[in-house]
Amino acid sequence: MPKVTVIIPNYNHALYLPKRIDSVLGQTERDIEVILLDDCSPDNSREIIAHYAAQDKRIKVVLNEQNSGSTFRQWNKGCALATGEYIWIAESDDYADPRLLETLVARLEADPQVGIAYCMSISVDEKSQPVGNHYAYYEEVDAQRWAHDFTMPGIELVQRYMPFRCIIPNASAVVVRRSVIEQTGPADETMRLSGDWAYWSKILASSKVAFVAEPLNYFRQHTNNVRSKALVTGLALAEEAHILKFLQQFGPLDSAVYQKKIDSLLQRWFYGMVNYNITPKVHKEIYARLAQVDPHFARRFASAFSRFLFGNNMSGIRQFIGDKLLAR
Repeated sequence: MPKVTVIIPNYNHALYLPKRIDSVLGQTERDIEVILLDDCSPDNSREIIAHYAAQDKRIKVVLNEQNSGSTFRQWNKGCALATGEYIWIAESDDYADPRLLETLVARLEADPQVGIAYCMSISVDEKSQPVGNHYAYYEEVDAQRWAHDFTMPGIELVQRYMPFRCIIPNASAVVVRRSVIEQTGPADETMRLSGDWAYWSKILASSKVAFVAEPLNYFRQHTNNVRSKALVTGLALAEEAHILKFLQQFGPLDSAVYQKKIDSLLQRWFYGMVNYNITPKVHKEIYARLAQVDPHFARRFASAFSRFLFGNNMSGIRQFIGDKLLAR
């Protein structure tokens, strides 16, 4: 049995795939198996995959003949095929420092109660140029927590921070004990964007977590991605509202963070009403989900919407909304 199973779920990332695979095969931790999945890519990904598979016997190739339409379905397929003690989902457009696996596996092996270990990431653009690390992402949540290494019960992170933001923003920075994945169950394949948010919450709630502040993962940012499109349709807002309900199963959540998240969702939702073409069905879905998690939501919604509409410098927005209503 290999120590680590590395799952590389690929779709249409031929441009980045060689760098991704090279950074996996070049890890200082050598006891690995690599499961390379391709979700029926229309580019030349399969030629690249075949080339690497012919060079390294540690690589197992799994090809879909039809696109699954779900990142999280590919995650689940890879995890079901894994035989390693630990699992690393290495997204196909990211890449890693050669010491990522060695460093994170050491944290897992130092404490059997640690089920998940992850590190800081550096964001890079489409040309692999650094655009900043993720500390700024964490700073808004807690300016001190992610500034240093730590090991702690994961449930504390779920209850305190997960209502506001997914504190594991990139799967490529994470190594998980396979037994913990088997215990907590698969990722939700019905979610388009926030399936990772729910997935990491389940895992964190069931074990201790170790964090390494050294950035060992390179997370690629794209100018035109699924998330930006989902903002326009309102899907991102609807799934975040669902996450708030989902998190309630893990016990009392930090009330201040919880309310901060609802306020943030409301402001983004009102902005979307004016600037995006969100359908009435999605609006109703967002409202219903938020009403489920906050018994005073109707009053909060009316108050926040009034402030949004009639606040300073909102005459243009009021006119825009009026024009849209008249157009109907």
